[in-house]
Amino acid sequence: MDQFEEDMPEQEIQPPQYFALFDSQTGGIVTFFVDAIHGENIPSEAVPITVEEWQTYSAEPWTWKRDGDTVRLRTPEELEEERANQPPAPKTPDQEMNEQIATLLIDSAAKDVQIQQQDEIIADLMLQVATLQTASEGGGA
Repeated sequence: MDQFEEDMPEQEIQPPQYFALFDSQTGGIVTFFVDAIHGENIPSEAVPITVEEWQTYSAEPWTWKRDGDTVRLRTPEELEEERANQPPAPKTPDQEMNEQIATLLIDSAAKDVQIQQQDEIIADLMLQVATLQTASEGGGA
């Protein structure tokens, strides 16, 4: 043992203390803290949990819920209700652009139909005019 090691007082190494912060409305896990990292910045509402609980909860945090003093798995009905009530994910720039392109294509197709209908009306009117001209030319002879 060297002089440095002799001067070092033996310290008992404490395992880290983990904490979970739960949403006050839904009981769902919001985030985790560990004292070795977050120190004094751990909210007072955060609940101390064991390392084993942290490992279990952090593997699938959306499946756990705090009811009173108990943390339990959410029921399939609770999970489905939460999924149904979540707002839609924001659209990516590609999705936005694809929607705009689709809207333009639909508008363009609708204009093409209108043009075809107008062309048919014009063709009918031209036929009527030609029929009237033929009738007036034939009747005036």
